[in-house]
Amino acid sequence: MAGMTCGTGGPGRSGAPILPVRRRRKARIPLVLVLALILVGLLTGCAPSHKAVGDTWQPSTVDHDGVDRSNVLVSLIGRPSSSSGTAPKDVDSRILASLKGQRMDGYYWQAASARDQQAGVEDAVNRGVKLILLDAPAEGDWIPSLSQARKAGIPVAVIPERGATWEGGPGGVYYAATLSLEAGTDRGKPVLLADALQNIIDDGPHARTLRVTLGQVEDRHE
Repeated sequence: MAGMTCGTGGPGRSGAPILPVRRRRKARIPLVLVLALILVGLLTGCAPSHKAVGDTWQPSTVDHDGVDRSNVLVSLIGRPSSSSGTAPKDVDSRILASLKGQRMDGYYWQAASARDQQAGVEDAVNRGVKLILLDAPAEGDWIPSLSQARKAGIPVAVIPERGATWEGGPGGVYYAATLSLEAGTDRGKPVLLADALQNIIDDGPHARTLRVTLGQVEDRHE
């Protein structure tokens, strides 16, 4: 018919132009944003609510296989040179020797101050270790560095200076346990250090304060 068109702006029956119909495009979320949101969710999911990483076990927890010891890497953050008592390197070398004797790999981060220790924690997070063992933490603001470990899902165990108490943040959510190095006593022999750390890595049941021994390494220094 005269005046009819297939419809891209020509005149219609009434002579008025027919406007083309445009479909609305659905809004699409950029792939990069989607991946970023997923990553944030994964990182947030590594940190349990109101509990420290490695200290979430409860009676209703379903049993699961732990991490094979051959796949465990422990970061030992050395005690500052200002620590009292035994020379810092001597204590830390005995700790590493004990771990090695129990088939657990570890490396040593030397520190002279709280800031050095905190840098060691950040380095351990970047390496993706299985556990951070913090020896005699110096006074300082520990929340920023320990928050990184918490978000990464890495448990932290602390060996306070002998006779001292330590609280690395509100609610105790930044460390799984504090350890005291002891030899055998009348109260019973303490658990081996490597076994205690393995239990924390596997998120097994344990007390917040643990008595541990270095085993044969400790016996040679008595």
